[in-house]
Amino acid sequence: MLESALKPAVVLYREEQYFTPWVYGLFGIIGFRILFPDFGPEGHFKDLHFNTDPKGYIVFLVMILIMACFLRMVTEVSPTGLCVSFGWLPIYRMNIPISQIQAIETSTYRPLRDCLGWGIRRNWQGQVVLSARGSQGVKITRTDGSVVIVGSQKSDQLATAIEDTRRTMMI
Repeated sequence: MLESALKPAVVLYREEQYFTPWVYGLFGIIGFRILFPDFGPEGHFKDLHFNTDPKGYIVFLVMILIMACFLRMVTEVSPTGLCVSFGWLPIYRMNIPISQIQAIETSTYRPLRDCLGWGIRRNWQGQVVLSARGSQGVKITRTDGSVVIVGSQKSDQLATAIEDTRRTMMI
């Protein structure tokens, strides 16, 4: 209900991206170890007992909340602008109105070297980088001079959708 109320009426382009599988696997292993602390490297499942420490469950719930709020990236282009949000419960959302986009170009960046990984980041030049995986993206220069790099597995399609929307707004 909440997410549908925040969505634009018309979406011209939409891309859902997920982080690399090892990130989810790491969360799964940590979660399993929190719930079953007596599970050892031998892998015996018959003697498993649930964690009796309530602090473990709090940590587990925080982990689930982090996954729900950040481990998915949705990019949408509508007639009014570009929206990038993270998570199934989108706590972080960046909206860029089409009227504030000055220039667009596809780009290749190096997530680990340029901004120390994926997610919601700033690179060494102070540009905002929003990415879930890969090294392709669209570099958006705003009318105020700030730059946002939006990671995309289909950067050509995303750039085309933004540019087509900009041209339609200029007519």
